[in-house]
Amino acid sequence: MLKHVCTTALGMLAGIAGAQAETLEFTAGGVGGGWYTMASGISALVQEIEPDLVLRTVPGGGVSNPSKIDGNVSQLGFIQSIFGVAAARGIGPFDGNPHDNIRMVLHGLADNYLHMVRPEGDTATIEEILTTGARDIGIARAGSTDEYSFRFVMDYYGTDYETLRSSGQVVNAGYLDLASAFKDGQIDYIFVLLGLPGAMIVDAAQGRAAELVPFDDDLRDALSEAWGYQRLSIPAGTYQANEAQDVPVLVTSTSLYASASVSAETVYRIVRAVCENTDRLASIAAAMADFTCANAAGDGAVPLHPGAERYLREHGFL
Repeated sequence: MLKHVCTTALGMLAGIAGAQAETLEFTAGGVGGGWYTMASGISALVQEIEPDLVLRTVPGGGVSNPSKIDGNVSQLGFIQSIFGVAAARGIGPFDGNPHDNIRMVLHGLADNYLHMVRPEGDTATIEEILTTGARDIGIARAGSTDEYSFRFVMDYYGTDYETLRSSGQVVNAGYLDLASAFKDGQIDYIFVLLGLPGAMIVDAAQGRAAELVPFDDDLRDALSEAWGYQRLSIPAGTYQANEAQDVPVLVTSTSLYASASVSAETVYRIVRAVCENTDRLASIAAAMADFTCANAAGDGAVPLHPGAERYLREHGFL
C-alpha cells in the first residue's frame, strides 16, 4: 500500500513539473536546411541545460519569420539581420508595416556573404555588369535573401529586371542549378548569399575558371546605411579565385530574435545557455564556429530584448 502511495505521489510530482515547463515555438527555415539544423541544435542545447524550457523548432523562412515573431505566432526565430532592420522600420518587403514587437536576442550567430562571380579574366565591375550591354546573370530563387539583396543592388544602380532582360538573360534558380549553368556557359555571372566557403562557388569554379567581383565602396556604404549590411571582406585564400587578396563585399547575419512578449527571465536563460556553451556550436553547424557573445548585442537597429541585455551587461559584453 505504501509503495502504491509513494509511486502515485511521485507520478503527481512529475506531472506538476511537466506542467510547469515552458514551451516556445522556434521558427527556422525549411526542414533539412541550414537554419532548421541550427535551430534544432540550439533547442536541444538549451533544453539540456534548462530542462523545463522547451524550444519547439518549426519550419519558416527569411521573409515570413519576422511577421511570425512580431505577431507572437512563434516566440523565437532566425531572421537575417537585413530583414530584421527592414521589419523594424517597415520598409522593403514589410513596406508600411513596422514590426514593433521583434527584439534582438543574439546577433551574428552565422555570417552570410554576398558573392558576385565572373569568369576569370573578365574585368567587369558590378555596375558594368548591371548597366552596360547584354549580360547573362544567375541569381538565387525569387523571394530569397539573395534575391532581395540583388534587388537592392539593382535599385542602387538604377536598373531593374525588365531592363536587364531586355538585352540579356536573368535566371533565378537553386544553387546547384546556378553552378551548373555557369560551368556550361549558360550564364556568365552569379549573384548569391552564402556562408564561407560557399560550396556552390567551389563547384562552379571547378568546371570553369572564375573569380570574385569586389563590391564598390559607395555601394557598400549605401546598402549598409539603408539596410544594415556589414562591410566585410571574403578573406584571402577562401577560394582559389582569391588566394592573394581579400575581396570587399557585404554581409548579413543570421541572428536570433524573440517576440517582445517573451519574459526577460526566459530570454536570459536562453542567452546564458548559448553564451556559456559557444564551444559546442560548431558541432551543431560549422557556420556558427566563430560566434562570440562579445558581439551579440548588434548595432541597436532592432531593440535588444531586456533578458538578453541583462545577461550581456552582467558579463561585460555591453
